[in-house]
Amino acid sequence: MKIKTTVHIYHQQYSWEETARFLVMYGKISDSEHQTYVGEQEIEIEVPEDYDPRAQQIAALEKQKQKVMADFQKSVDEINERISKLLAVELSE
Repeated sequence: MKIKTTVHIYHQQYSWEETARFLVMYGKISDSEHQTYVGEQEIEIEVPEDYDPRAQQIAALEKQKQKVMADFQKSVDEINERISKLLAVELSE
């Protein structure tokens, strides 16, 4: 299936770069010393008819879940360490 959308084109070159590049963005942003707006262009994008984003969404959620679980475990470990230190002080008295 073909999808039409409008993109915004920018010229970008930082002071340390020898050559400039053109960027394509979905939204319009303010100009800066290293990035200037060139114009907008309507483009047509070919997307597979059977495209289904669910597998990618599930993978992203699984990755997010793993991070949350790791962060939680780190917090639990830190609390357990603090408890152990408090118990060690109590036993040494």
